[in-house]
Amino acid sequence: MGALILSCVFLLGFPGNLFVIWSILARAKRHSVTTLIILNLAIADGSLMALTPFFIVYLVSKDWPFGLAMCKILFYLCLLNMYASIQLIMLMSVYRMLAVLWPQRVTRFSGRKTVTRVVVVVWALMMVASIPAIVFRRVGKKNNSNKMVCDSVHAGDDQSQRQTVVIQYTLELILGFLIPYGVIVFCYIRILRRIRQTRFGRRIRSENLILAIVVMFCIFWLPYHIINMVQ
Repeated sequence: MGALILSCVFLLGFPGNLFVIWSILARAKRHSVTTLIILNLAIADGSLMALTPFFIVYLVSKDWPFGLAMCKILFYLCLLNMYASIQLIMLMSVYRMLAVLWPQRVTRFSGRKTVTRVVVVVWALMMVASIPAIVFRRVGKKNNSNKMVCDSVHAGDDQSQRQTVVIQYTLELILGFLIPYGVIVFCYIRILRRIRQTRFGRRIRSENLILAIVVMFCIFWLPYHIINMVQ
């Protein structure tokens, strides 16, 4: 089932993100702040989709045939692009809030150069935050069989292992869900309040769209972090 889901994700998501990247680079003469964020979001998501064939092979064969280096690199890139995608969605929410609340002044503190710098900082910080995938990923035999697994291994006694695991996955929870989701909810609450203060003809439609964005982000990402923390 997992391999089937990943196959569908790859077949739909990878070409879709490539099309978005091509559309922005080939057709847009000048990249606005919105298109710049969407471009980076498509790069992050497209890169994540490009990694799925390796994990499909892993799920189908129940064996890791790619070696230690690929184990570390693939999981590092997976974590990096996941982090970057979430942070860019958060950045998009912040920009939309600024554009709605202060449309006349938004270009002063969210110009293209400023947003470009912010995007670069986001990528740099996420590269650092993803380092645990390189440090802790190991390849070993599964239950004394000939099957190999690529898994997180924490050295030390039982107590230090538990502490390291808790720190690692707490960091993932905070950076990958709590902070971005909190910011997204805050931004869209402010946008909703402003919409309700205006005579906007499509207010109901806008409110439903905002609610859908907030709910879907929670539905897709919260289970992943709950499973991590439970494990």
